[in-house]
Amino acid sequence: MKEKENPVKKFAGHHVGITANLLRTAFAARISRENDNTSPEQFAVLVLLSMSDGLSQNAVAEYVLKDDATITRILDSLEKKKLAVRKRAPHDRRSNLAYLTPKGRDLAEKMLVEVSELNVSLLQGIDSEKVKVIFEVLEKLRENAAKVIESSQRGGT
Repeated sequence: MKEKENPVKKFAGHHVGITANLLRTAFAARISRENDNTSPEQFAVLVLLSMSDGLSQNAVAEYVLKDDATITRILDSLEKKKLAVRKRAPHDRRSNLAYLTPKGRDLAEKMLVEVSELNVSLLQGIDSEKVKVIFEVLEKLRENAAKVIESSQRGGT
C-alpha cells in the first residue's frame, strides 16, 4: 500500500516552526548552562537593555513580542539574579523603567559573543547571498503573519 504524502510538509509555517524549535533548543543549550541559567527570553531583554537602558516595561514587551505579564516575570527573574533593576519613571510614578546592573551588562556582552559564535556555526555552509535571502523571506513571512493577525482581530478573513 502506498503511503500518502503529508500535506503539512508543504506549509511554510510547518518548516519555520520546526526550524524555530531546533534553533531555540540549540540557542538555549549554548547560553543557559554557563550564563546564570539565562533563558532565551531573558537574553533578549538583556541585549535590548544593553542597547537602550532605562526602557519602560511596555517598550520591552513590544520589542521582544511578549505580553506585559511575561515581561514582569522576566524582569523579576533578572532582578533576583542581580542582572537588572527597575526604578520609578521620573515622568510617571505609575510606571517603571528597566536598567541593567554592571553584572547584567557584563553578562549581555559575554553572551553576545557566544551567540555570535553560534550564529557562525548555524550559517556554516550557506553562502552569504542565500543568508540574505533567508532574512528577506523571514521578514516577509513576519509581515504577512502580522497582516493575518490584524485582519482576524478585525473580523476579516
